[in-house]
Amino acid sequence: MTGHSCQPLIELLRAPRPDLGRTITTFVSCFNTAYGDPVKDHWDISIAEWERFEFLGDRVVNLIVAQALFTRKHAALTEGEMTRAISGIVSNHALDAIVRNLVDFEVFSCLIPPAIAGQNTYGERIAGGAFEAFIGALYCEIGFDEVAFFVNGLLREPIDQASPEENAIGMLQEYFQKRFRAVPIYRETKREGPDHRPVFTFEVIFNNQVLGSGSGASIQKAEREAARAACRKLGLSCDDVTGTQGSDSGTS
Repeated sequence: MTGHSCQPLIELLRAPRPDLGRTITTFVSCFNTAYGDPVKDHWDISIAEWERFEFLGDRVVNLIVAQALFTRKHAALTEGEMTRAISGIVSNHALDAIVRNLVDFEVFSCLIPPAIAGQNTYGERIAGGAFEAFIGALYCEIGFDEVAFFVNGLLREPIDQASPEENAIGMLQEYFQKRFRAVPIYRETKREGPDHRPVFTFEVIFNNQVLGSGSGASIQKAEREAARAACRKLGLSCDDVTGTQGSDSGTS
């Protein structure tokens, strides 16, 4: 992409309030015009190249979030706390929830080449993988600063709220990873209220056992409340997670 053709995209990345939907459609149009078929309405890219961008984007997103947590002024975090916060912010599941809150998934799906969607090997990870591939390609074309500004805008809420007490999702994930080398899953059980002000209810489940349930005005908030309920049920605190050694012991 040339500087002139990138300009509308750069302006969207610099917007104070990020518009993920418009940014995606503009990116796909610019990328396909420069490198693929400009007539196609989805990202015209090979599986191999998409996966390369996904690999790069994963590292870029992690660096952006790590930098944001490290430079945060209102509540400095220790190394261990930042590690747990990142696991709760940039996991594939967390990115999937963020994406679905910010944009209609039909718009977002144009980042997923049909050949990859048809494989159906990503499962629930597809949104996280597509977001990372998108960010990796933006980084290559636009550069770090604009992409970091954009990602920080999208992830502002979970970054600002990251704290040892509030990061229940990361805490719960680390707890199960260390004990069972697996992570719990979150399942929507109810959605109430009008379209412009929905209330979501989610359960967090491990090994077919419901660990907790929570509600909130967004998917992230509902999942966070479910994770907090699970942590309370398991008697978890930050010290418990930090001091845990891998074992085959039970969860109670």
